[in-house]
Amino acid sequence: MIKKIMKWLALLLAALSGLFTLILPLFRIQLNNRLYQPNGLQVVLSSLSYEGQVTDYPFILRAAVILMIAGLAAAVGLFLLKKPRWAAYSSALAGAAALLVRLAGSDLAAVLAAQGYETIRVESLGVLWLYLLLPCSAAILILWRENVEQLARAIFLASAAISVASVGLITLYMVIAGLPAILQIGPVNFFLGTVWKPTDSVHPQYGIFNMILATLATTGGSILLGVPIALMTAIFLAKIAPRWITGLVRPAVELLAGIPSVIYGFFGLQLLVPLVQRIFNIPTGATLLSAILILAIMILPTIISTAETGLRAVPEAYMEASLAIGATRIETIFKVLVPAARSSILSGVILGIGRAIGETMAVIMVAGNVANLPGLFNAVKPLTVGIAQEMNYSSGLHRQALFGIGLVLYLFIMLVNLSFNWISRKGVQMDDGNE
Repeated sequence: MIKKIMKWLALLLAALSGLFTLILPLFRIQLNNRLYQPNGLQVVLSSLSYEGQVTDYPFILRAAVILMIAGLAAAVGLFLLKKPRWAAYSSALAGAAALLVRLAGSDLAAVLAAQGYETIRVESLGVLWLYLLLPCSAAILILWRENVEQLARAIFLASAAISVASVGLITLYMVIAGLPAILQIGPVNFFLGTVWKPTDSVHPQYGIFNMILATLATTGGSILLGVPIALMTAIFLAKIAPRWITGLVRPAVELLAGIPSVIYGFFGLQLLVPLVQRIFNIPTGATLLSAILILAIMILPTIISTAETGLRAVPEAYMEASLAIGATRIETIFKVLVPAARSSILSGVILGIGRAIGETMAVIMVAGNVANLPGLFNAVKPLTVGIAQEMNYSSGLHRQALFGIGLVLYLFIMLVNLSFNWISRKGVQMDDGNE
């Protein structure tokens, strides 16, 4: 009896949620003196019209509403066709789409602001939380009715799917937000242009070539400087240092990882920048060199921890065999252990590259923040700094160009992460029979 009640209650929740999506308002939109309250059907099929000016709803908002409606319809149909597990997954997908609809409200406000409306207010109505609650409750009831183990598996699957979906949504949003500006400016002018003057009222220019080179220079310099220090520290902790020294050094390394970026920025601004200015006798110490030095310090804990873990994971038989044939301890470390742990070491380096590329707060305080061609004693402006500095006051094409910079930066980070995944698969393994 209880299972029958759960069955029809789940079906009712999914059906009501689909019906409400079509007929109840999703947003309250204030345009100057006019109020709009569009429901799901209006968001998908119509546009906003005010004094002859038509504004389309953002693509991501329409796609999310369509996904809500389709997921709920599929859930009801699959349940009636006695496919409860797939009905539950479809209902849960509709609930996730409802959350995306709510988040897309800010994107709708940005689209309306770009149209030049003076008074804009976009509010997500409370019913959107109901659209999230009802389908997810229906999914839980369906899986619970079928099998508690299936419910547990579905929760694990949903947790994994959230991670994957987050990456997918971020990628989709960055492409949608950044690509139009790149195409409007022109890929050649955008990527190879050397002048960045987006606020010039006569002839604005949006060339980011200098910023790309500055990003590569700061990242490459910090890696060249930081990797040898990090590798030697990892070797020292893993294979050379006495236990009591390791107990002192390792917590210090871990503390480096926990220091906020702004503290590194203060350290660089108050100590490194004046030091560079005094040593090299230059007008200002806020230069590429200062940025490289601060980033080299910041990436140390990431590389040290990963490399040390890899070195400790190398079987002791490797070291014993090398020592047995007459190699010294140092020769064994550099000719046997380090090559054997190269997968972990390279993974740490790639994670350090990702940290260096994405760092903003510390770099903005020491780099000088001028879009020059990179020179060791020149002020530079990496991609992250350009976004952080100008996003607050940008508008129109300038703001869209910053999203374009974000897309370029995102692609850099994606390449780094893909490289990490590829390298992490190439670990060194030892056959049990040879131990």
